[in-house]
Amino acid sequence: MSLPDRLKPLDAALESTDRAQIMAAAWEAFAVAERVADDAAFEEGGDELQAMIAAQASAAGRSLLPLPGSGRPVDVPPLSPGAEGLAPYVELLRHVQAALEHAAAEPGTEEGSREAVREAAGKAATAAGALLATRER
Repeated sequence: MSLPDRLKPLDAALESTDRAQIMAAAWEAFAVAERVADDAAFEEGGDELQAMIAAQASAAGRSLLPLPGSGRPVDVPPLSPGAEGLAPYVELLRHVQAALEHAAAEPGTEEGSREAVREAAGKAATAAGALLATRER
């Protein structure tokens, strides 16, 4: 699955060696996932509960991360039908999870920050799983 162009800058930032850039990209990716999950919750035939879980996990993950110092919100166009329409966002959340797990394991990270980042990685995993399940009915 290839990410749409609008998600590629976020995805690339998650690979940065700059911790602040990773945190900012993860924060914005959570915001995107929350908007996508909110949109999916109001679709006919989807699993509203799973969409709500994805939105809540995304909001919770974002709340654990520092506010980005700069950046612009990513535009979220109308979702494509079927599970394929959510796949890029699930992929992005899984990348957020991996990037945050890696950041939490970096030497020199304060314990409080390490725990918050680990918890945010768990929220990314929860959001990805719930978002995937939204259209699996």
